Amino acid sequence: MKIIFYILPLFTFFIGVFMGYRTYRQEEKNKNRLVWDRIERRNIMRTINALVSAIDFKDHLTKSHSDNVKHYAVAIAAAMGLSHKEIETIAEACQVHDLGKIGVHDDILTKPGSLTEKEYREIKLHSLAGAVILKPFRFLAKVVEIVRQHHERYDGTGYPDGLSGDKISVGARIMAVADSFEAMTSKRPYRDAMSKEAAIAELKKYRGTQFDAKVVDVFLEVLENNPNLLQIVQKGEGAAE
Repeated sequence: MKIIFYILPLFTFFIGVFMGYRTYRQEEKNKNRLVWDRIERRNIMRTINALVSAIDFKDHLTKSHSDNVKHYAVAIAAAMGLSHKEIETIAEACQVHDLGKIGVHDDILTKPGSLTEKEYREIKLHSLAGAVILKPFRFLAKVVEIVRQHHERYDGTGYPDGLSGDKISVGARIMAVADSFEAMTSKRPYRDAMSKEAAIAELKKYRGTQFDAKVVDVFLEVLENNPNLLQIVQKGEGAAE
């Protein structure tokens, strides 16, 4: 009995040391994996963003489009009180949302006149194509969702899946407003840039149909509180993130 009295504490001690060491090794392994995951994610995002830049440079008029959309979307998301992680995901999605246009012919992207029905069908494939390109990267699952859905409409008449209301992710609903406002206030091959007032009027017109009314209202408040936001973004200075 005395032997057991002495051995049991020692046995318990060594078991504790062993379990502690295993826990330590596992924690170190997890830390190393997280570090490598961050490095891998950063390198992959750099490569993807380089491809997006190549698309933007196809047409000098849309060269800063992805960056501008990101700044508007981040401002909206922050005003809506979204978490840092959600805002980061939306920012990444904005940067790559037009990746699918890499498969669209230059003549269509830069056409000065109206698109034919066939050309419009090709353009409409870009959100789905972008999602397909990004899908293999599992860590981009939320980004893929937003990219796929950024041309869905709140009333369900958008593409590619005809989603409506809250079935559309909040990131995609935010991007839809940011993307449209940026496009309207920028010069395009087929039209001059709209004024800030005209673009706001369009957002109000399609509030609750094409766009989530809440997102539109928040963005209008952002513009009211930051009257120079449009000029700041277009100068490439960016919005506060």
